[in-house]
Amino acid sequence: MTAQVGDTLLDTAARKSALRRELRQRRSRIAPADRASAARHAARHLLQALPPRCRIAIYLSVHSELSTEPLRSALARAGHRVAVPLTLRDWRMRFVPITTHSPVRCRGSLRLPEPVTRRHLRGAKAFDVILVPLLGFDAAGGRLGNGGGYYDRALAGPRIGHRPQRIGYAYAAQQVDELPTERFDIRLDAVVTEHGLRRFPKS
Repeated sequence: MTAQVGDTLLDTAARKSALRRELRQRRSRIAPADRASAARHAARHLLQALPPRCRIAIYLSVHSELSTEPLRSALARAGHRVAVPLTLRDWRMRFVPITTHSPVRCRGSLRLPEPVTRRHLRGAKAFDVILVPLLGFDAAGGRLGNGGGYYDRALAGPRIGHRPQRIGYAYAAQQVDELPTERFDIRLDAVVTEHGLRRFPKS
């Protein structure tokens, strides 16, 4: 029995690794003009779905991720309260408020852009919405991240009234038929792409 469980875990990990490679390549093939257009459309779709004065945590996009730059500016203009993730040494993640003028720098082993300040750190439960980066998603709300597990740990545990909402942010091309999942993988409440916002059935 133990061997079977171990084999299953190894198989799932191998499938995830292969999918990550495939989806990174798929995302990198999107033309620059299409990326810019998708970012503008996705920002507009998300803004239309948010309540006034929303407390929202977004991510600072890197590489071929769906850019959050248009969204960050639009959220500030609309009066929403915005924060971004800060990774800590014990593999935890907290969120820190940010404005359009807040300085950022690339830090940590992943060299991700993060705010310089570490003041007013908040946990995920302090927000109405957490915008979640991803490599892939499926029709059931499954999410494939980059493999660090930061969001899975930050969003683990019970919620009160489905708060915060866990909304993926991605290109439509990142959808797959079905993702291999493990018990600790968080599921999304919705996903925003350049085509609109799609909500998933509650698990």
